[in-house]
Amino acid sequence: MNAHGLKRAITELITFLRPTNSTHWIDTLSRIHSKLGDPTIAQIARRDLESCFGGMGSLNDLYFCEQNGNLPPGTDTKAFNAEFSRLMDTLFRENRLAGASLFQRLRWRYYEFKHRGELAPRIKKTFA
Repeated sequence: MNAHGLKRAITELITFLRPTNSTHWIDTLSRIHSKLGDPTIAQIARRDLESCFGGMGSLNDLYFCEQNGNLPPGTDTKAFNAEFSRLMDTLFRENRLAGASLFQRLRWRYYEFKHRGELAPRIKKTFA
């Protein structure tokens, strides 16, 4: 399994979350990131990451705003949450496609295009 894209996506999300003081998720994602470096437990790390996307209190439930006290000062709420959603979609995709062939990646991109405007796969997963 080549986890380079997955590790990069986790790093980007951790970096994004730092100014929000989301310590629980920063710690959780950091632990998963470190496990991905060990081939003997990488599959476990990917399952742990998958579980972060479903159920109550999941990453999908995060919303950044002044009322929640987690929006960095001077940040536009809509733009910040849009970037968070983009990073989450990327992380979900990279986890699902870790070790995938070029054809599988192209097929995923095709389905993203075909179903644009619908709920993201990471959100649909929670309703499955």
